[in-house]
Amino acid sequence: MSSSSCAIFFFFASTFLYTSSYSFNITEILDQYDDFSTFNALLSQTKLASTINHRKTITVLAFSNEAISTFSGQSNTVIKDILSLHIILDYYDIEKLENMNKMSLILPTLFESSGDAKGKQGFLNATLTRNGDIVFGSAVPGSILNSKVEESVASQPFNVSVLHISNAIMIDVGAHAPTGSSSPVSSPPRPRPAQSPHDSGDHENADSANGVSKLNSRFDLAFALVMSSFLWFMTVL
Repeated sequence: MSSSSCAIFFFFASTFLYTSSYSFNITEILDQYDDFSTFNALLSQTKLASTINHRKTITVLAFSNEAISTFSGQSNTVIKDILSLHIILDYYDIEKLENMNKMSLILPTLFESSGDAKGKQGFLNATLTRNGDIVFGSAVPGSILNSKVEESVASQPFNVSVLHISNAIMIDVGAHAPTGSSSPVSSPPRPRPAQSPHDSGDHENADSANGVSKLNSRFDLAFALVMSSFLWFMTVL
């Protein structure tokens, strides 16, 4: 086989792997977890899901259906701003947060990049407490840091990380009063019946494992395809 053919093969193979390494779909990731169904639906409704999927590096702070009920009935603009505040413009998994050099970090969010935030509204304060908990809150001076990281939902270093937090981080709703063009978001659907305590732990563990495995499966497939093609080309040289 000619050197030019080899060069073409490796160019397309490397391009395929490079493109795949940045590929993720936040809707598909969250769709595996019933407890985030409303959060997932609102990301799509506000078109934030598409924005997330076009980012190369992102961290999503997801909260449960029950936590979303605290701001149901708000305008679509306010809902979008609140959700945007939970999208950090960098990759942070639990390990990275537990090993940060400072006890607190000020992190920019998608809300800040939108241009709609005022002052420090578009930033989050991430703090590692003395007892080892990771808590988030608004970076606005005087804000309470009461949104605790419960667990890692899914991660694809260093592209996307989804962390489950205990409750939503709110913004000053008064500064986002509804206008005539703002339509209210429909009330969240009722959560599905909870599982028995005996089953819930196994189910959550299985879901978490599935989330990580689905993220990694596409890379395993891509690697296998490239390696098998490489071996075939080597045999015909």
